[in-house]
Amino acid sequence: RFAAEAGLGVAKLQILAGDPDAWFEQALGIKPPSALTEIEPGPVAIAWLAPGEWLVTGDAADVERVRLHCAEAAGNLGLMVDVTHGRATYELSGATARSVLAAHCPLDVGDEAMPIGAAKRSMFSDTGFFISRRSDRDGQPCFRLIFDQTMASYAERLLGATIAGAAL
Repeated sequence: RFAAEAGLGVAKLQILAGDPDAWFEQALGIKPPSALTEIEPGPVAIAWLAPGEWLVTGDAADVERVRLHCAEAAGNLGLMVDVTHGRATYELSGATARSVLAAHCPLDVGDEAMPIGAAKRSMFSDTGFFISRRSDRDGQPCFRLIFDQTMASYAERLLGATIAGAAL
């Protein structure tokens, strides 16, 4: 299964505080995700991108609510940006999802290297992308893929061709 995630909001949070994790916990009332992981504290998912930098995904209204709250809490020390319209988001799941990804991505996406809750940035063919391992769907691995909007048709063509080949 390969499908666009219509209506998914995406925001990037970046804070310049001396202790970004303490700021995150104070601003949102939860512990931040650890490096290379994603948490789902309610209606949004929050992935670690770098120290003091997180990616928030979910329903567009919920993402915007989190973004605005963090912008207010950060003041001049933060950059909280809605990047929804600049990103293309997809879900890839099923028995051949790993082999489809392996055709274009150098990451090991096996259960041990990329368990549920893992989140990483990597290369997809010759473009960068974000990938997170979601809860399994029908007992099969499920991944969220986020590309720069300018690379969406390229990624769709590559994934579509690989999926068609994998189905043969």
